[in-house]
Formats: sequence, C-alpha cells, structure tokens
Amino acid sequence: SNNIPQHLRIRIIHADDDIIVIDKPANLRSVPGHADSPTDTTIKLKRPSDRLTAVEAWIQAIKSIPIDDSDSYKNEYVKELLQNISTTNNLSSIPRKLEPFARYVFRNRKRLLPSHIDDEPDGGKNEPPQKKQRKDDNLAQKTKQPSMPLSLRSAADEAFSIIQRLHIPLMNLPTPTEDWESAQGQLRLLGYGDFANENNHNLSTSEKRKLLVVHRLDCQTSGVLLFARNPESASKLCKAWRERDVVQKVYLAHVMRWPPYDDQKLEEDTIELPLAASRTERIKWEVRELDDGGKPSITKWKIYKDANCSEECTTKEGAILELHPITGRTHQLRIHCAEIGSGIVGDSLYGDSPVPWDAGKPTILRLHAQMLSLRHPRSGEELTFKAPRLW
Repeated sequence: SNNIPQHLRIRIIHADDDIIVIDKPANLRSVPGHADSPTDTTIKLKRPSDRLTAVEAWIQAIKSIPIDDSDSYKNEYVKELLQNISTTNNLSSIPRKLEPFARYVFRNRKRLLPSHIDDEPDGGKNEPPQKKQRKDDNLAQKTKQPSMPLSLRSAADEAFSIIQRLHIPLMNLPTPTEDWESAQGQLRLLGYGDFANENNHNLSTSEKRKLLVVHRLDCQTSGVLLFARNPESASKLCKAWRERDVVQKVYLAHVMRWPPYDDQKLEEDTIELPLAASRTERIKWEVRELDDGGKPSITKWKIYKDANCSEECTTKEGAILELHPITGRTHQLRIHCAEIGSGIVGDSLYGDSPVPWDAGKPTILRLHAQMLSLRHPRSGEELTFKAPRLW
C-alpha cells in the first residue's frame, strides 16, 4: 500500500463489524474493473472478434480435456467422469457453476460414473425422487432424499476445477485491475477484505467476500463511500437505499454558470428532469420524457454556505452548489447541472465545455460526496459521515 500514489489513497472514516466507510479520492474506481477499460465512458468498446462467449469457451474446454493424463488426478473416478462428460451429446447443457455441476453428475452418475455405481452399496438404486411431492410431504421427503457420496462429490469437484482452469483462458477476458486501482481493492490491501478465496466455490458468500457493494461513486467523483461487511448488513442497507429510508446524501458541485442564482437570484430550488440511458453512447445518460422511457429524477439544490464564510461562497469563479439527490439515477447530478447551468467543472461528459479526457493526466471533477446519513444496519442508530472537499 506504500506504493499507492498519495492523491489516490483512500481514507478510513469508520469501520465496525457490519460497515466500513471511506473517503474516496477523485479518479479512483469504487470497485475493481478491467485494466484496459477506459475511465472515459464516451469511448465505445467492441468485443474482440477472437473472444468466445462463456458457453462457447465452456464447450471448447470440455472438448480439450486431457483424458490420457491420468496420473494428475487425485480422485480415482475423475478420469472416467471427464471421459464420459466429453462424450455428452449436448455439452452446453453441462452446468458452469459448481453446485449445479455436482448435482448434474449425481443425477447422471449411471452414465457418467458406472464404476462408482458398482461400488455403491445399493448399486445406485437410491435415486433422487423424480415426482413432485405434496406440500404436506415436503418435510418428510427432505429426510429421505439420498445424500451424495463423498467420493462422488470429490470427483465432481476435481473435474469441475479441471474444466474451469481450461475454460477461463479460452474466454480471453480483459486483464483485471490491480488492488490499488480501486477503493475496494485498497481496503483488501489494508486487511479489511479477503478476496483470495473468491474462486473457492465451496465457501459461502460471506466467507468469499467480506466487502459487499451497497452503492458506488463515479470514478471521477470523490467523497463518502460505504461498503457492507456481511450479507445481512448489505441486504438491509440496499433496501434502505431503494426505499430512501433515512438515507440522506449531500454533494457539493462547482459550476461556472448557474442562471437560477445569477439571473433570478434564487438560492435554492428543485430540478425535476427525467433521465434514461443514452441510445447512442455507452453508459452515458440523457434527459428523456417519461413517455419515452425516461425515469423520474429529482435533485434539490441550494447555494452552498461554508461554515467559515459569512456570505455565500460565490465568486467570479462561479458558484458552489449543495446538491441533495432524491433519486439516484446514473450521472443524475452531472446531467442536471449541465441542463440547468454550465455543468460541473472538470466534467468530461456533460456541460457547456466538456473537458477532453486524458488518462495520463486526468482532470479533477469538482463533484464531491460530502455527507452521508443512514441507520446502522444492526443497531438502528442514526449515523452521519462527512468528508472534506479538497478544492
């Protein structure tokens, strides 16, 4: 973590067993992504022609299984299982996730593992129930369903691991970002989350990933960012976000021109402009009428008053707005500021004069998540977190 550039380092605001709150700097991703994916979303990406789909790569992986290399298999049944899987008529029907794959092997064990059937005490006659049971019989049937023998489960796990190792390179996936290149990754480096076990399909979700995304900030936006540290907290917080239950967000934005204040002398008002994903540009959103697919989008604004100032913080350099998003659409604040005024200073997508994006020397978008208020997912206590702006 000492090698992370100073201006891209996160700052821990609060951490407990359920949540962690940080101050995210500008031009840092909230979560990991692809190293070759441009931060400027106006750049349109095309899928490489040589990249297989997940299903195509899965089929190719099964076809390329090294059946003859029997010495490398830990379980005696693996070679037989792989050999019979590779001769399956419809390879796309073979599940690509571990648990469904193991159940698939168990259901089809007479075809896939005939030698294992011979080794079973009942000769494989203890089949899973095929008919649906009445609701009254569900509880009783749960105790009667056959369990998967450990030797068969072990063979399924090893076979799946072998196919997956062949599968992933065939998809020609983009290179993932390094940990220091995202807020979530930096938390891992600081010991707040262990991502090393993400590919261990035998672990529960909470064991795999101790940091769960509740909301995000645009890469270029700085300020307060929250992560959950267990599934229960994540579920409660996401529900609160959807229902706007005591979740209040306050942003600061620097604009050069703001007609409601400059011309009409208004110091606060509400913006209601429906938004929808752009039909022509990747990820970018636009104002669109409700009857044309637009989603209701509401932002309350007022001229920001700094505690250290006796007057409004307005100068020849423009105005600093305090923004309260009532809804949470993608790029909502950036678009609303661009539609009503000149747009936010440093914005590379919207406004009167979008700043050309330079990945080598990115500009600072003057949009900052200053404050976040919410109820703690476990105690119910109302908490408020703040992060000072740097501009």
